[in-house]
Amino acid sequence: MEAPQRSFEAFLIGDDLGLTKRWGAIAVGLFTLVLAISVSGYDQTVYSIVPGRVVVYGAATLLVLLAGWQAYRNCGIIVSVSLCLAPVSALFIRIIGEGQTSSPTAVGTLLLGVGWGLAFGVPPGILGFLLGYAGRNVMPTEKSA
Repeated sequence: MEAPQRSFEAFLIGDDLGLTKRWGAIAVGLFTLVLAISVSGYDQTVYSIVPGRVVVYGAATLLVLLAGWQAYRNCGIIVSVSLCLAPVSALFIRIIGEGQTSSPTAVGTLLLGVGWGLAFGVPPGILGFLLGYAGRNVMPTEKSA
């Protein structure tokens, strides 16, 4: 029994380009949603009801599971990482914009937000990818007889 060979491109962006586009749209939607919630101030309402650690750990767990599900279905490491990177970067863009004592430039805020997003968004994306990829290769697949 021989395992099917995948190209390196399929490993990076996924087996199905249509699914990759859909997951990319989900990542953009998560970025927009997190940025909108943060800018509107509704995140403070959530933090006043639920402790901050619960929100952060819960969101991180959901992002790891989402990245894992994507890897299980489509096997694209860049897409898995972007699913975690997009919302984390949106959150850090807002945090850095608020936390500046001087007048921040838009480019500086974006660079710092994406940089911190890379630091805190890539590890959950890779973890989710590894879990999904392992599940994909461990779980039995349906084969025609």
